Amino acid sequence: MSESPHHLYRSQVEFSSDQIQEGSPETEFLEDADQSYELDFRSDDMEFDDGAEHEMWFFETDEIEKTFPSPLLRLTEGEIFHGTVSPSKGAHTIHWHGIEPDPRNDGVGHTSFVVSGHYTYQWVPEIGHSGDANSGAAGTYFYHCHVNTPLHVQMGMFGPVVIDPVVDPKYPVRPNTRRAFVDGPEYDIDTEAILIPYSLDPRWHEMNHAAGLSGEDVGLDRFEPEHFYLLGGELAKGPEDEGPWQLRGALRAKAAGTGGAPTLVRLLNANYFPVDMHFTDAAGTTPVPMAELISHDGRPFRDTSDPLGESPPIRDAGSPLITSIINFGAAERYDILLHPPAAGKYTLKVDLLHWITEAILFTRVVTITAE
Repeated sequence: MSESPHHLYRSQVEFSSDQIQEGSPETEFLEDADQSYELDFRSDDMEFDDGAEHEMWFFETDEIEKTFPSPLLRLTEGEIFHGTVSPSKGAHTIHWHGIEPDPRNDGVGHTSFVVSGHYTYQWVPEIGHSGDANSGAAGTYFYHCHVNTPLHVQMGMFGPVVIDPVVDPKYPVRPNTRRAFVDGPEYDIDTEAILIPYSLDPRWHEMNHAAGLSGEDVGLDRFEPEHFYLLGGELAKGPEDEGPWQLRGALRAKAAGTGGAPTLVRLLNANYFPVDMHFTDAAGTTPVPMAELISHDGRPFRDTSDPLGESPPIRDAGSPLITSIINFGAAERYDILLHPPAAGKYTLKVDLLHWITEAILFTRVVTITAE
């Protein structure tokens, strides 16, 4: 019997101490990729919709340059993914938040290595099976630098990841629709959107790459945002130009009873403070329970009451999670379906809350147009 090429380690400490600490590590067991992205470091001044201009750091690809947040990465369960980082300025990593690859490809520097030259991260999102609560990776995630993490993420080094499900013959899809997960609900591709609340502390954007890494107190325990933005928009359209990809105009949704698939909105909280989202009538006074929560942090809500049987989506078990308000904290993600009760205008009010006092610091308002 031939010896296995895989290394065996007794602990995470033993593994991390056996890695190159910085440089251009080799990707072990490299395979041909189904989806491949080159992610280069970029620094640039960006002007936001309130007229403020800040230095931002971000990743860019050959196809999408000078945008914030960093480019959307989209792939399907079972595909081999390659993401090659070339920092060019200082040392960085890419952490695939919520996806959980092996330690070498997870992008956490202090448990593997940091990259000052280049490295190709490799991982495969797990294929989902209908009725199985323990399989599948379809959902909303994000990637970010994990070197001096609080500063580098605040500076802009993050971007969304969407993993689509494989198509199960038992759960086919209609034209112009897609399922949120393998046996999940269908949604309308044309109006699918992502919404990323993000707040900014200008003081942090004047620090250098390694501020605080030597143990000095540079104030990274004090986050005092002076600006609050809503990033993102409809995914079929993507960023309109260079600079911040900020929500312009209204979100579109399918009104109940029209027969069309509903709109899926992917939520990613890119703040260090919690956020409240309120769905109301056009006047902003009456709550409208139109948001159905179907997934959280890339995991579908399922009925797991039968430990030996199948775990259907909770909406199919007769208990859909419908609400008019969503509260979520740093790095949390929700996938929600919009169900406006009738055609017309609705309001989404997004509040940034102080993490201790819960005082409302900033508010952004979005119109939802139900067709």
